[in-house]
Amino acid sequence: MNYKAILFDFDGVLCKDRFYIKTLLHRYPKVYDWIQLNIFGNKDLVSDWMKNLITSYHINKLISDATGMDIALLNELYEQSILTMELDKDIISLAQSLRTSGKRLGVVTDNMDVFSTITVPNHNLNKIFDVIANSADYGILKRENNGKLFDIALVSLNVDIKNSLIIDDSQSTIDLYRNRGGFGYLYNNFHDLKAFLGYSH
Repeated sequence: MNYKAILFDFDGVLCKDRFYIKTLLHRYPKVYDWIQLNIFGNKDLVSDWMKNLITSYHINKLISDATGMDIALLNELYEQSILTMELDKDIISLAQSLRTSGKRLGVVTDNMDVFSTITVPNHNLNKIFDVIANSADYGILKRENNGKLFDIALVSLNVDIKNSLIIDDSQSTIDLYRNRGGFGYLYNNFHDLKAFLGYSH
């Protein structure tokens, strides 16, 4: 299939780093453990965060109130952890090559407010991808409203879903996309993805 557009998930595909880990895990392990259990272990809270019903500041206020960590320091270390997140260089290089060859590229991600304000400009993602659809900017997750976030990206790309591919590490997201008429690839590793795309550059 000669896809006209390829959409990439961010977390688990373009990047596997995590919030807080580089600045809190070793220096403040008890705070880090509290965050993993009470923030990321709370699916409803994380969902609201990714829909921008709760901001990153309010998340850090919850952490500060519960752990006693200074809010200003926590906000600083949180931002540093985001700025030091690393992208998968192989996939970014592949994406750049695909775009040069004429493919339309997008990022569709369930993510937080800081993705748009920090991560995108920090990594120049808007220069690599033609469109970026972040759940926090639209108040909906990828699998909500029958995948409306994908529609937003595809309209911007001016490509019909039947001529597009989503690369994601979630089987349920792949299933939804396929049911909508698009193509889906469940991401495991770069080597297999490159082989799947038949890309030898």
